[in-house]
Amino acid sequence: MIKKAALLIVTFFIVVAASAQADSTSEHGSFNFSLQECLQYAMSNSYARQSKLLNEESSLASYEQSKNNRYPLVNASASETMTHTGSNSDVNFSGNVGINASATIYNGGNIKNTIEQNRLQNEQSKIQTSQYDDNLKIQILNEYLTALSCIERLKYQEFIMNSSREELARGEKQYNLGAMIESDYLMLQAQYQSDVTDSLNTVISLENSLLNLRNYMSMDPEAELTIKDPDTTAIDEMALLPTQQETVAKAKLHMPDMQLAQSTIELANTALEISKSGRRPSLTASAGINTGHNDFDNFGQQLTDRFSQSVGLTLSYPIWDRGATKLQITKAKIQQQQAELDYKQTEQEITRTVVNQYKATNLEYQRYLAYQQKKDAYAASFEAYRMKFNVGSIIAVDLLQQQNNYINVLNSYINAKYGFILNRLILDVYTGENVDL
Repeated sequence: MIKKAALLIVTFFIVVAASAQADSTSEHGSFNFSLQECLQYAMSNSYARQSKLLNEESSLASYEQSKNNRYPLVNASASETMTHTGSNSDVNFSGNVGINASATIYNGGNIKNTIEQNRLQNEQSKIQTSQYDDNLKIQILNEYLTALSCIERLKYQEFIMNSSREELARGEKQYNLGAMIESDYLMLQAQYQSDVTDSLNTVISLENSLLNLRNYMSMDPEAELTIKDPDTTAIDEMALLPTQQETVAKAKLHMPDMQLAQSTIELANTALEISKSGRRPSLTASAGINTGHNDFDNFGQQLTDRFSQSVGLTLSYPIWDRGATKLQITKAKIQQQQAELDYKQTEQEITRTVVNQYKATNLEYQRYLAYQQKKDAYAASFEAYRMKFNVGSIIAVDLLQQQNNYINVLNSYINAKYGFILNRLILDVYTGENVDL
C-alpha cells in the first residue's frame, strides 16, 4: 500500500511539473542556459544593474555640467514701467534693455576642484557598478551550482530509489512466503518511502534554485529555465591555484572595494582643497551693453543717447566669515583622515577575505578527494550487500544500514564537489578572472 502511494505521489508531482513547464513555455518563454549565458543575461537585464547604470549617467551629466562653470554667464534683460504720480499728473513710461555677461577668472581653485570632484564621483559610480557586478556573479554562481548539485544528486537518488523498489518487491515476495519477518518488511517500506521523499525534496530545492536564478537575472518568474550540464570532471585542473600571496595581490588590484576606498581618499583630498578656497581671493570680470527710454517722445533718439557699454573687474578677498571656512577645513581634514583609515581597514578586510577563501578552496578540494574515494568504496560495499541480501545471507537491517551509509557519503561527496567549484570560482571573481565552467 505504501509503495503504491509513493508511486502515485511521484507520478502526480511529475505530471504537475510537466504541465506547469508546458504552460510556462507557451506563455512566458523557454531558456536553456550555461553559466556564462546566465551571467550575460543578468548583466544585460538585471533591473538593479540598470539602476546602477542610470546612476552612472547622472553622475556623468553632473561632471559635464561642472565644466561649463569655466565659461561666462550671459543674461539679457528688458523692462518697461508705467508711473502715475498725484491726481492730475500724466502717466509716464520708462524702459530699459541690456545684455550683461560675467565670468569668474579665479576663485581660489574652486571651479577646478569642483570639476575634479565630479569626475571622481563619476568614476566612483562606475566602480560601484563593478562592485554590484561581482556580487551578482557570486549570487548566480551559488544558485547555478546548487541547481547542478541537485541534478547530480537526483541521478544518484534515482538509482537508490530503484534499488529500494527492487528490494521492497523482493521483500514483499519473501514476506508473503513467510521467509521474512514483518519488521524487516516494514523497514524496507519505510526506506523506500524515505528515498522517494528525498528525491522530492531535491526536486523542490532544484526548482527553488532556478527560481532564484530567474530573480537575479530579472527574468520572468514563470518562464521555463533549464541549465546546461557542464563537464565538471576537470576538478584537478581547477585545483591548480597560484600562490596565496599572488592571489591576494591580484585581488587587491581588482576588487572594487579597494578602488572605492582609494577613490574616497581622492574625494576627501579634493573636498579639502575646495574648503581652502574660502580663504583665497576671487576675481570676476563683467561686461554689458544697455539702453533705455523715458516716455515715447523721440524714442529712437533716446535709445541712441542712452546706449552704454561697460566692462569691469571685481576683486574680493575674504577677511572674516565668523570661522565658517575654518570649520569647513577642519571637517575636511577629519574626513581625509577617516578615508585613509577606511582604506587601511578595507585592505585588511580584503586580505582576510581572500586568505579565508583561498584556504576554504583548498580544504573543499581535500574533502572532495576524500569523499570521492569513500563514495567509490561505499558504492562497491553497497552493491556487495545487495547481492548478499538477494541470496538471503543477510537481513534487511544490515542492507539498510549500508544503504544509509552510502547515501550519507554520496551527499557529502556532492556537497564537497560543488562546494569546491563554488569556492574556486569565487576566487576567480575576486581576482578578476573569467568566470566559467
